Amino acid sequence: MISINPCIYSYIFPAFENEEEHARYPTRSAYKEISLRIFKELGLKDLCQIRLVCKEWKQLIESNPLSEKAYALALKLAIQKKDSIREALYIEKLGDIYVDEKTTDTLLLSVGLYNYVLLLCPESKQEAIKKKLFNVQTLLTELCEGKPLCIEQMIKQFESNRGALKKFREKIEEKIQALPETPLSQQVRELYKEITQQIKIFFNSLVDQAQEVLGPAPCEYAMLGFGSLARDEMTPYSDLEFGILIHEDTAKNRKYFKRLTTLIHLRVINLGETILPALNIPCLKAIDFFDRITPRGFAFDNEGMGKACKTPFGNRQTFELIQTPEKMAQYIGKAEEGKWWHEKEPYLPLELLNFTHLLGNDELTQKYKQKVQEKLNTPYKKGTNLRQYLAKQHLMLDDMKAFNPGMGDIDKHGMLFKVKNDFYRFPHLALSRLALLKKISASDTFTRIDKLSELEIITKGATERLREWMSLALFMRLKTYSHYQAQQEMMNPLLKPFGFEDPDLIEKQFALDHQALKKIKKIYRIFIPFYQSFQEFLAGNEEQLRSSDLEDNSPKTRGDIFRRIFQNRKAEKWYLRAIEANPQDSEVLNALGIIYLGQGKLGKAAEYSNKALAIDLKLIGENHSSVARDYHYLGMIYQNQGNSEQAAEYAKKALAINLKLFGENHPDVARDYNNLGTIYTEQGNLGKAAEYVNKALTIDLKLFGKNHPTVAIRYANLGIIYQDQGDLEQAAEYAKKALAIDLKLFGENHPRVAIRYANLGIIYQNQGDLEQAAEYAKKALAIDLKLFGENHPDVAKDYNNLGMIYKEQGNLEQAAEYAKKALTIDFKLFGENHPTVAIRYANLGIIYQDQGNLEQAAEYAKKALAIDFELFGENHPTMAIRYANLGMIYQNQGDLKQAAEYARKALAIDFELFGENHPAVAKDYNNLGMIYKEQGDLKQAAEYAKKALAIDFELFGENHPTMAIRYANLGMIYQNQGNLEQAVEYARKALAINLKLFGENHPAMAGAYNNLGVIYKEQSDLKQAAEYAKKALVIDLNLYGENHPRVAKDYNNLGQIYQNQGNLEQAAEYAKKALVIDLKLFGENHPAMARDYNNLGMIHKEQGNLEQAAEYAKKAFAINLKLFGENHPAVAKDYNNLGQIYQNQGNLEQATEYAKKALAIDFKLFGANHPDVARDYNNLGVIYLSHRDLKQAIKYAKKALAVNLELFGENHHAVAINYNTLGAIYQQKRDIRSAVKYTREALRIAIKLYGIHHPLVKLIHANLQQM
Repeated sequence: MISINPCIYSYIFPAFENEEEHARYPTRSAYKEISLRIFKELGLKDLCQIRLVCKEWKQLIESNPLSEKAYALALKLAIQKKDSIREALYIEKLGDIYVDEKTTDTLLLSVGLYNYVLLLCPESKQEAIKKKLFNVQTLLTELCEGKPLCIEQMIKQFESNRGALKKFREKIEEKIQALPETPLSQQVRELYKEITQQIKIFFNSLVDQAQEVLGPAPCEYAMLGFGSLARDEMTPYSDLEFGILIHEDTAKNRKYFKRLTTLIHLRVINLGETILPALNIPCLKAIDFFDRITPRGFAFDNEGMGKACKTPFGNRQTFELIQTPEKMAQYIGKAEEGKWWHEKEPYLPLELLNFTHLLGNDELTQKYKQKVQEKLNTPYKKGTNLRQYLAKQHLMLDDMKAFNPGMGDIDKHGMLFKVKNDFYRFPHLALSRLALLKKISASDTFTRIDKLSELEIITKGATERLREWMSLALFMRLKTYSHYQAQQEMMNPLLKPFGFEDPDLIEKQFALDHQALKKIKKIYRIFIPFYQSFQEFLAGNEEQLRSSDLEDNSPKTRGDIFRRIFQNRKAEKWYLRAIEANPQDSEVLNALGIIYLGQGKLGKAAEYSNKALAIDLKLIGENHSSVARDYHYLGMIYQNQGNSEQAAEYAKKALAINLKLFGENHPDVARDYNNLGTIYTEQGNLGKAAEYVNKALTIDLKLFGKNHPTVAIRYANLGIIYQDQGDLEQAAEYAKKALAIDLKLFGENHPRVAIRYANLGIIYQNQGDLEQAAEYAKKALAIDLKLFGENHPDVAKDYNNLGMIYKEQGNLEQAAEYAKKALTIDFKLFGENHPTVAIRYANLGIIYQDQGNLEQAAEYAKKALAIDFELFGENHPTMAIRYANLGMIYQNQGDLKQAAEYARKALAIDFELFGENHPAVAKDYNNLGMIYKEQGDLKQAAEYAKKALAIDFELFGENHPTMAIRYANLGMIYQNQGNLEQAVEYARKALAINLKLFGENHPAMAGAYNNLGVIYKEQSDLKQAAEYAKKALVIDLNLYGENHPRVAKDYNNLGQIYQNQGNLEQAAEYAKKALVIDLKLFGENHPAMARDYNNLGMIHKEQGNLEQAAEYAKKAFAINLKLFGENHPAVAKDYNNLGQIYQNQGNLEQATEYAKKALAIDFKLFGANHPDVARDYNNLGVIYLSHRDLKQAIKYAKKALAVNLELFGENHHAVAINYNTLGAIYQQKRDIRSAVKYTREALRIAIKLYGIHHPLVKLIHANLQQM
C-alpha cells in the first residue's frame, strides 16, 4: 500500500491541526460510492486534507487512482516552482503506485519513471532507485513467466547495455570528426551503413538477453526493421522501429512474442533515453507534463502515441506488428471487414513498405516482401492500382504542405532550422514515392536515386544534386544529433553569422557557421526546383522532373534563401534583380513589399504590394490564394500606416477568399482571423478583437495542437488584448502560455522567446511590479544581444523598454541612457525618417519632461512629429499621439493656449479615424479636460472629462485601469469646483477599481490614496488626510525605495497636512525629506525642487521665520524663472508667495509689487475669469487692507468675488474666503452692517461646505463675534 508523503500537503498548504472522527455510515458500499464521487471532484489541497479526516477516507483514497491524481497535481506544482527535489520525489511516488498495480504495462511505466528520477536525484539516492528498477525487472520476469536473473546479472546487463551504446557513439563521433567538412556522398553512405550495422548488432544483444530469460521461441520468426533503420539512415540517437513476423498465428506464439517485446522494451527504457510522454502515462498527460531532462535517444518508436507506432505492440488499439507475413502485408491493403487500411490508419501502409531483415528466418522476410508486392498491385479506383494511389495521392497534399520549403512564409524568416524536418524529410519521402511508383525495390535513398537515374526519371545533373543534397542533409543531421547527444534537431542560423561566439549559447544551440550556411543555401537551390518539379509530376506532368537539372541560381531563389536566413538587405538586392528580369512576378513584388514594410518604408511597401495585387487580379482573378496573400500583406502595410479602416477591409477580403477556398479549418483562415483581431485591437474594439483572435486560436489548436509556434503567437496576441482591457492577470497568464510553448520549442536563446519576455515585462510594468518588469526586460535584452549583437532593431526595442521601466522607477539618468542607446541603434539602422526613430525621439522627450527639461522635451517631441508627418501625413494615429505629447509639454510649460491647440489637433485626427467610441478619443477628451481645468474653465473641464469617462465605460466596463484614471480626474475637477463631497465619491470609485485590479501594493493605489488625502485636507479632516497620505507613502516606499520622485511627492503631501494641523516642526521635517530626494534625483534646476523650496518657505513663514521663508521662496522663484521664463503659472505663484512673506515682514510696497506681478502673469495667461486671477485679486485686497488703502482693498476683493462667483457660483470655498476678506475690509472701514453681511455670507457657505467644526468656519465665526 502506498501512503501519501506528508511533504505533499506541507509543501502546498498547512495541514489540519486536529483530526476528526466522522460518524460511520450503516451501508459501507453506499458510503464508499458517495465518498468517491465527492473525492473525484476535489483538487490537490482538499484531497490531501481529506486523508487526515478519518481512516476510512484515507484507505479509500489510497486504494483508488485518487492517490495518483494527488501526486500528479503535486508534481505539477513542484515543476512550476522549479523544485527538482520534490519533482523527483513525486515522480518516484508515481512509479511506486504503478509498481503496486503489477501489470506488465504499469511496470514498464514505473521503469520509465524511475529512470527519470535517476537523472534528477543526487548520487547518494541512485542506488536506492536502481534497487527499485531491479525489483520491477524481477516482477516483470515473473509476470512473463521467465527465468529470474540474480541481482548481479541485472546490474551487469544494466551497466553493460548503457556502456555499449556509449562506446558505439564515441566511435561514430570519432569518425564524424575524421571526415572533411563536406564529405563525399559515398563517405556519408558508408558511415550510415556502419551505424545501421552496429545498431542491428546492439539490438540482437538485447533480444538475446530477453530470450535468455524467456527461453527459445515456440515457432519460426523474423524481426523486421522499419523507418530509418530500413533505409540505412539511422543515427546513433534514432528511435527503434521494428515488427515481428511469425510462422504460425496461435495464442501461445502471440503471447510469447508480446512477452519478448515487453522484456526488450524494459531493456530499452533502462538505457535512460525514453522520454516520459512517449510512454503515454495518463496522469502526466493530464498535467501536460513536458520532459525537459531525458536526452531523447534510443527508444521504442512513439510507444503508445498513435500515428503508426512501429513496434510489435502497434498502437495497442487497432493493429499489432506481431503477425504472419500474410497478415502483416494485409495492413497495406484491405482489412477483413473490407475497409482499406490507409483509411483506418493513414500512416501505417506507407511505413510498412520499407523494411530490412534484422534477425530470424529470412524466408519469412522474403515471403512478406512477396505479399507486399501482391497487395500493391491490387486494383484501386478509376483504373489505378493501390501502388499508384499510395505513391501519388495518399497523404500527398499533407506532405507537400508540411515539407514546403516555405520561402514565402514570413513567420519562418530567421527561424531556427529543424535539420530533419526542414532538409531531410522531403527528399526521402518524395524519392520513396517515386521508387514505389516505378517499382524500385531498394530501401535506401542513395540506391533509389541511382535507380531513378538509370530509368531516366531524373537527369544526370539532378542525380548528382540529389546525392549532394542527401549527403549534406544526412551529415548535418548526424552532426546536430551528435552535438546535442540526443534526438534534437534545432540549428541556429543567427549565431555565428552575426559574429557571436558565446560558448554557453553555442553549447545549447547547434550554431551554423558561414560554411554551414553556404551548404543550406546549396540545399535550397536544389530543394526549391525539386519541390516544384515534384508538384508538376504529381499533377501529371513528368517532363519537368525528367528534364530538370535541379539547380536554381535565379535572382528570385537567391532572394528567397537570403530572406529565409534573415539577411534582408541581400534578399532585397537579389529581388530587385529578379524584378528587372521579370517585372510581372507578383511573388517577388510581394516579397519586396514585406521587406520595405520591415524597413519602415511604408510608401514603397504599399507600391510593390499593390503592383503584386494588380498583376494577380489580372492573371488569376479574385478567388485565388495568391490574391488572398496580396490582400493580407496590403492589410499589414495599411495597418502600419495607421489606416486601420483600409487594413480591415483588405484583411476581410483575404479572409473571404480563404474561407471560400479552404473552409474554416485552415492555417490561412486562422492567420486572417488573427490579423483582423490585431486591427480591431488598434481600433479599440477589444471585444471583437478577442473574438477573432480566439477563432484563430481554436483553428490552430485543432490543426497543430498545443505546442506550436503559431499557437504561441495567438496566446501572445490574446495577452495584448487582455492587457488593453485592463485584465492584467489574464494578460500575464496568456503571455506565460506563449512563453512556455516557445521555450519548449526553441529553448531559451531565441528571438521569439525574447519577444515573450519583453511582453511579460510590459505587463508587469503595467501591474506596477517594476522589479519583475526590469527582470524580464533584461532577459529579453540578454537574448537579443547574444543573437544579434548591439546593432539590431530588437536590441533597440529592449533598450527602449528598459528605459521606460527606469523612468517609472524614477531613475531618469539611467532611463535617458537606455533611450539614447535605442535611438542610436535605430538611427544607424534606419536613418532619420523612420517610424521607430520617431518613437525613440518621443520617448526621450517624455524622459526630459520628467527631468523638468521642458525645452529639450519639446525639441524631441517636435522631431518625432516632423518624422511622422513626413511618413504618414496629418491623418494618422501616430500624429495624434505626437500632438497629444506636445500638448502635455506645453501644459507643463504653462502655455495652455498652445497646449489646447495641440490637444484639439490630436482629438480631430482620432475622431476622424476612429469615430467617437475609441480609447484614443477618450484620452484626447481627458487631456483637453485637464487643460481646461488648469485654465480654470471647470465647467468645460468636467464636460470633457465626463465624455472620456462615458467612452471608456462603454468600451471597458467599470473595472478597468483607465476608468480609475477617469474617475480620479473628475474627482480633481470637482475638488477645484469646491464640490468636495462629489470629489470624494469619484476618488473612492478610482480607489475601489485599483484595489480590485491591482491589490494594495501598486502605484495606482498610492495615487488614489494621495488624491483622497488631498481632498480630506481641503475638507480639513486632517486626521483622515494624514492616514491616506501615509498609506500612499508606505506603498511607494515599498515599490520604489526612498529615492523616487513619488516618495518625495508623498513626503510633501504629508508635510502640507502637518502644516495645516499646525505641527510645523513635523511639516518641515517631511518637506526637507522631499527636498533631499529631489535634489539627489534631479539636481537644483527642476520643477520638483522649486515646489520643495516653496513648501519649506511657506512652513517657515508660518513659523515666523520670515528671513528663511524669503530665502526658500526666492530659490523656488529662481528655478522656475530659469526653467519657464516670466510668463508661467509657477512663476506667478512664486511672486504671490514672496508677496505674502513681504507682507508679513511689513514691507507692503514690495508685497504689492510682487502681488501685481503675479496678477499680470496670470491675467496674460488665463484672462480675467480664472481661479488664479481671483486669488491674485484677493491677495492684493488683503495687502491693500494692510496698507489701510480700503478703497483699493474693496476694489480688488470685489473683483476676486466676481470672478469666483462666475466660475463656481455661490457655494464655493473661494467665494467664502472672498466674502470673509470683504467683511474684514468693511470692518476696518467701520461699515459694520456691510461687514456683518459679508461675514455672515462667508459663514453660511463655509458651514454648508464643511459643517460647524471646520477651522475656516471657526475663523469666520470668530471674525463675526468681533463685530
